[in-house]
Amino acid sequence: MTPDANGLVWLETCVSTNDLALAAIDRPEVRAVGADRQTGGRGRRGRAWFSPPGAGLYLSWIARPAFGPERGTIVPLLAAVALAEVCDRLGARPMLLWPNDLLLRGRKLAGILCEARIGPGAWAAVVGVGLDLRTPPEGFPPDVPGIALDAQVADVPPARDVALRVIEALDAWLARATDEGAAPVIRAWLEYGPAPGTRMRRGALEGTFAGLGPDGALRLLTEGGEVQVHTGEVQMVDWR
Repeated sequence: MTPDANGLVWLETCVSTNDLALAAIDRPEVRAVGADRQTGGRGRRGRAWFSPPGAGLYLSWIARPAFGPERGTIVPLLAAVALAEVCDRLGARPMLLWPNDLLLRGRKLAGILCEARIGPGAWAAVVGVGLDLRTPPEGFPPDVPGIALDAQVADVPPARDVALRVIEALDAWLARATDEGAAPVIRAWLEYGPAPGTRMRRGALEGTFAGLGPDGALRLLTEGGEVQVHTGEVQMVDWR
């Protein structure tokens, strides 16, 4: 893989951009890997990621933070903020669903998969982005409640152009988190997040959204008091 002047490796097709980026972690000249199509793209919990050619952005950015892995929980949040800002500037303002899904009109616009590698004295994280740019000609599969940018944006740029915007935003937010800590990331996430009081569920746990903790944990107000959720997935029971 040979990166361009921006550090981006762009491929016509591959099995998984995350796999290729993980293999390139020790190559500082590689900043990201993108593709027009994935044959084995994956989301969280090993789910397959729908990656048809010409329909989406499939990009894996390599974060090499200057801060330690104990602050690594902020990386998924800053990635969500960066991607939300790019979509917003293109004309589609998404809602963020903790920790890092993007919703548009109540349907999934994008997902983010973060995979960390920790070694002696250093660590890195690969941030995989799947962003629906154009509605596939055959539509989304019945089990994929997806929506694409072209449902709201009249002129969606080519995937590679969007990739460069996303990389720039990711770099900027990583630099800001390095200099200023988690606080500005959390403030920005909340600007795109659901309204306070939105009812949410994680497994058997149900409560109302009360913001994020200083480490990015989800705060839920339940009948028994406040609970902070650090891992897992949540669903919104109602919208506000």
